[in-house]
This record gives sequence, structure tokens and C-alpha cells, in this order.
Amino acid sequence: ALVVGGLLGALLLSVAVLFSNAAGTAQVANSARQLHWANSTAAAAASVRAATAQALVFAVDVRFGVALAESAELALTEARRTVEALNGWIAAGEGITDAAADPKLATFSAGADAVLDLIEQGAIGRAETLRSDELETVYQSLTDELESFQAALADDIGGAEAAAGRVERITRTLVTLLIPLGAILMYHMLVRGQLRRRRTVLEAKLEAERELSRAKDDFIAGISHELRTPLTSIYGFSEYLLDQGLIDPDEARELIGLINYDSAELSRMVEDLLTAARLDAENLAFDEEAVDLLAEVQSVVAPFQRAGTRIKVSGDRQVVLGDGVRVRQVMRNLLSNAAKHGGPDLQVHLEADGEVAMCTVSDNGRRIDTEIESRMFDRFVHDGKETLLTGSVGLGLAIAKSVASRMSGDITYRRTVLDRTEFTLTLPLAPAEVVEAMGQPPQPEHEDVDTLPSHLGDFMDSDHDPELDIDLALSGLPTRRNQIRIAFGDDD
Repeated sequence: ALVVGGLLGALLLSVAVLFSNAAGTAQVANSARQLHWANSTAAAAASVRAATAQALVFAVDVRFGVALAESAELALTEARRTVEALNGWIAAGEGITDAAADPKLATFSAGADAVLDLIEQGAIGRAETLRSDELETVYQSLTDELESFQAALADDIGGAEAAAGRVERITRTLVTLLIPLGAILMYHMLVRGQLRRRRTVLEAKLEAERELSRAKDDFIAGISHELRTPLTSIYGFSEYLLDQGLIDPDEARELIGLINYDSAELSRMVEDLLTAARLDAENLAFDEEAVDLLAEVQSVVAPFQRAGTRIKVSGDRQVVLGDGVRVRQVMRNLLSNAAKHGGPDLQVHLEADGEVAMCTVSDNGRRIDTEIESRMFDRFVHDGKETLLTGSVGLGLAIAKSVASRMSGDITYRRTVLDRTEFTLTLPLAPAEVVEAMGQPPQPEHEDVDTLPSHLGDFMDSDHDPELDIDLALSGLPTRRNQIRIAFGDDD
């Protein structure tokens, strides 16, 4: 450990020395660039000053006839070139030093351009006044500032060289004296770090166990509450029927319908729990077969309608490839979710889109919170401390999507522009030959609700209770039972 610590200390020391040298070199190089810029800018400013004065002299000499106009033009052109050179150094300094932002440079360059413009216009007197009164003043101030800047850069370079010397002396001291101590300290730090990491891992495991225990307790409490709700209804309604008997057939039928609905809900919750466990264990079997999607939807919708939930089913018959049992489970979950959390207008629509069938369950309920949308298909989704699906164990949508995907399908969610919530189940369509082999679905034998089935007399002639027999006979009619009322008098 000491050897490893010593090697690490030497490595760190070498890196520190290299970094220090690199930093010092970079500082010296930057200062040198700035110093070069300052020198060049000062020289360019001096050239502008001299060229401007020369152009002014030639302009005066031309006026007095002692110089040629061509010479004055050459002097003016040369002065323009020196101003452009100064502007180039000003622009180059913007990436090197903050001194390039000094407005005096721009003021001096602009003043020189103004003097040259006046010379070119023939206003020699104004040009001389501007040069002597303003341009010279700006030049002197600029020169003083550049000289101060150059002196500061020279000091910076000297300071960097002194710092490099100090680093060299410190490095020599560290190499000869402090590397062993550094190795010992490094070893001590490594041991402490290992202990700290082990303690962190242990605390993380303990916290995970505590979180798992809390999650298990919350799950047990939640599922106990959700299962107790339908069980209480079933027990209460059955006790009432046992105590009161079938005195009022309509009331009894309504209670039996509620018992049937709560039993279906209880069965659905238990089935979701079993399905979740089988999905986790990769032990959920699927039988691929041709499934009449419309027939399965109608069989799932019927219990909801008997319990008083209004659901409109529309669209054409679609035959898909899937597991009939699992298709019904998915539809029960989607309808249960819509019935509990959606608006009163529930609709189921079937249609084909290319090679897939689409079964859309929609309602006019309120919009789902945006924070929930991104995880609504996760298991045990919670909104605060409340489950997303009140009256469920928080598995309905997650199980529905997982089961649909295992049947090569999917479930998607969207909020329409008409403020309706839509969950769409897509499943692959069965081949045409499979659909033809299935034939047409059976049609209801009696379309006229005013016409009694022909075998009703068999029930009336039997020894059974006529009212119960008639109700059973009418169950095959294409309408709801609680919309039919039949009474028998003494002579009927």
C-alpha cells in the first residue's frame, strides 16, 4: 500500500508540476501576445499620426504651388492605408485583450478619417484645426494608456517567471521530503474511502429493504381496501335478499345485477393480480386463434349495461388474431377505467386500418393530468397518495397494455379536440380465409320486441314460477330486461 501510495503521490506531483508549467507557459504566451498587440497598435497609431500630418503638409504645399497634386494624392492614399492598418489591429485585439475595447482607439481612428475627409474636400484649415486640437490630444492620451498597458504586461511576464521559479523549488522539496508522507496519507484516504463506500452500500441496501417493506405494506393496505369495496356490496346485497326474499322482482333483479357487476369487478382485480404475477414470471400462456372482436366486446359490455352503465357500441365486425380470454380481459379493464373515471357518455367503436383492427373506448370525462399521462401505463401509478384508478389495484391499464403487446397489438391514449378521452386497442386482423371459415355470426331470432318467443308457452305450462320463466325466456330478446314488463291476469 505504501508503494502504491508513493507511486500515486509521485504521479499526482508530476501532474501538478506539468499543470503548473503549462499554466505558467500559457500565461507568459498570453502576456506576450498582448504585449505584441500593444506594441503594434502603438506603432500603427504613430504611423496614422505621421501619415495624417504628411497628407496635410502636401495639401498645403499643393495650394501654395510647391508640390504636385499627384504627390498630395499619394500622401492621402498612404494615410488612408495606415488608418485601415490601425483598424485591423483594433479588430485583432478583440480576441487578445480587453484593452481593445478602449474607446480611445476607435476615437483616434475616427478622428484620423475625419481629418483625411476634410483634406480630400479641400477644407485644409478645418483639417489642421481638427488634427491639432482634437486628434493630437487623443493620440497623447492613447499613447500614455498603451505605455501603461505595456508596463503592466512586462510585470506580468516577470511575475510568471518568478512563479515558475517558486514551483521549481517547491517541486524539489516535495520530491525529496514529502512523497513518503503523501503515500501514507494516500493509503489512509484509500482505506477511509473504502469504509465509506461499504457503509454507503450497506445503508442503500437497508433503505431499499425498508422501501420494499413500505411498498408491500402500502400495497397490502391498498388492495385490501379495493377488494373490500365490492365484497362489502356483494355481502350486503345478498344479506338483504336473504332477509327480504324476492318480494319485489324489479328490486331483486336490480340487486342481483349489482351483485353480478361487483363480482365481475372483484374477479377482474384478482385476474389482474394473477396476470401481473404470470407476466413477471414469463408464465402467461396465449392461444392464438381467430377472435370475433365485436362479439367479445358485446359480451363484456353486457354486464356493464345490466348494472346501469350506458355504453354505445358502433362499427363493423372485425376478426382478429389473439387469445379470446385475454381480449375480454383487456376490454374489461378499458371499460372499467372509462366507467369509473370518465364521463357518462361511453362509446366503443370498431374499425379496420390496414392490417390491424382498432377498438376505441372513449368517454367525455375530464382530461388526465399531464404529469400522469407519461406514466399511466405503469403499474401501481399513484397521484399523490391516491391510486390513479380508484376502485382498482392500479394494474388495469398496465396489464391491458402488456397483454395487448403479447398478442402483437398495442394500446394508445389520446385526448381529442372534442374533449374526449380515447384508449385504442389495436390487434392484427385475421386472414380472409380464416374469416370466411368462421362464417357469419348468429343473428337474434326475434327482432320485434312485442313478439314473444314461440317457446314461451312451454314455460307457462310448466310447474315453475311463471314470472321467473317469462323473464328467462325474454333474456334472448335484443333489448334490456328492465325495459320489458309483462303481467298476467286471472284469464290471461
